[in-house]
Amino acid sequence: MSTLLQNIRYTGRMLIKNPAFTLIVIFTLALGIGLNTAVFSTIDTLLLRPLPGVREPDRLVQLYRTYPGDVNYGASSIPHFADLRERTKDIFTDAATWTFEVMSLSIPGQNQRVMGAVVSPSYFSVLGVNAFKGRAFVQDEETGRGAHPVVVLSHSGWKGFFGGDPEILGRSIILNGQTYTVVGVMPEEFAGTMPIVTPTLWVPLMQLEHIRPGGGALFESRGNNFLNVFGRLLPGVTLEQAEAKIQSIATSLREEYPEAYEGGGLNLVPQSEAGIHPSFRGAQVGLSSVVMAVVLMLLLIACVNVANLFLARARDRSREMAVRLSLGARRGALITQLLTESLVFAGLAGIVGLGLAWWVIGIANRIPLPMDLDFTPGLSLSPTVLIFTLAVSLLTGLLFGIAPALQATSRSLVPALKGEAPAGESRSRMSRGLVVAQMSLSIILLVASGLFLRNLRAATSLDKGFVSDHLLFAEVDPGLQGYDRARSEDFFARLTERLRNLPMIQEVSFAEMVPLGFGGSDRGISIPDYQPGPN
Repeated sequence: MSTLLQNIRYTGRMLIKNPAFTLIVIFTLALGIGLNTAVFSTIDTLLLRPLPGVREPDRLVQLYRTYPGDVNYGASSIPHFADLRERTKDIFTDAATWTFEVMSLSIPGQNQRVMGAVVSPSYFSVLGVNAFKGRAFVQDEETGRGAHPVVVLSHSGWKGFFGGDPEILGRSIILNGQTYTVVGVMPEEFAGTMPIVTPTLWVPLMQLEHIRPGGGALFESRGNNFLNVFGRLLPGVTLEQAEAKIQSIATSLREEYPEAYEGGGLNLVPQSEAGIHPSFRGAQVGLSSVVMAVVLMLLLIACVNVANLFLARARDRSREMAVRLSLGARRGALITQLLTESLVFAGLAGIVGLGLAWWVIGIANRIPLPMDLDFTPGLSLSPTVLIFTLAVSLLTGLLFGIAPALQATSRSLVPALKGEAPAGESRSRMSRGLVVAQMSLSIILLVASGLFLRNLRAATSLDKGFVSDHLLFAEVDPGLQGYDRARSEDFFARLTERLRNLPMIQEVSFAEMVPLGFGGSDRGISIPDYQPGPN
């Protein structure tokens, strides 16, 4: 330990003695380490980190319907959820369901579209989350369609829309033209059941017909599948036992409701393996691997650059090393000293890289998104990310430090004491090898970037089947303000007339789903009263 402290003190003096060299090395490495930390933070949030603020997330599982045609992760209907909840009592403590819904939040002076969630009252209890203020939903709010107009706010929704009002409990707010009472605020660390995106608020499932126009009919329809279902395993119940029970339930449902479940089944997925959605996990892993490989390659290039700097510095210090060796210093001790210097450089670069990653993550979390999609808590420097940064920093220090350390202590003593380079040595073989490695890595990155840009250009130039130039889209939903069908049709008629009278507007049209837009599908397009020709 005393030798290590002595080496660190000596390294500190070397850092101060050569400030320009120190800054160049630290910031070169910090860029590579910071980018790796930021990218890994995203991967950690999407794929590795358990749901924040949730009790024993490893006991949570998600349930999906399967359909013919390789649809393995389909949504569920309200009657289907009720059946699952009743039939899984011997494997789950309870089951819960949820779905995102766009809502209109009326606050003094404006109406704001927000992303909320409609949930079964068991939602918070299954997750094991207690309210930060007030309460979560209770069992009495399980029944009575249209009853219990209560709402629970996320911590960020409470802060962002209500300024963290300490008297928020019991306050009335307007959602979709209906009055709701705030009964609770969730903890800051709780982000819901979807990684990254946090709903602004939650309302009970019994309020669905007020939140989604025409939603009352969904309580009886087994074929309208729009809900996400999850449960918490009972103590002692294994995934294998739960899977066997779920398959038994699927068989029973097919027998009881052959039309609704023909060719279908149930799929159980551990929450830790679901990510944003199991159907996207393969794409998430693939894309994350590619991006991580790119930033790791950038870090390798930075290490090669720094190793070349250290090799040049080693040649300048060759006389110092020769003097130490001639006085009896062991080569192993000198290599340890030089590696200590490298690790100190890497450690300082890691600290600066963490600062850079924190800055980049902060920018990403503040990117404005439609409907106030909340990214808090989202990307962050979790303990796993900090451990990753420490490991990368130490490995970086060894990568760029080992070659210069070996080179600096391998010279002949007599020429080095005289300050002479070995005969015929203009650049060391090791230095030339590092230059070749740097060029090879750079060429690989350039080729990969070129292929990516070419594929991106090809993707954006695909024939979409319609002319997309000079189009302007706007989302309008009078139903969120309580308009019935007649008032909505009158509103759209007046809106159409006013838009067509604008000189810059050529034509106006309305659609439930925009082709290739968010929330679209692979279904055909239906135009009322239109009969297609023979072709």
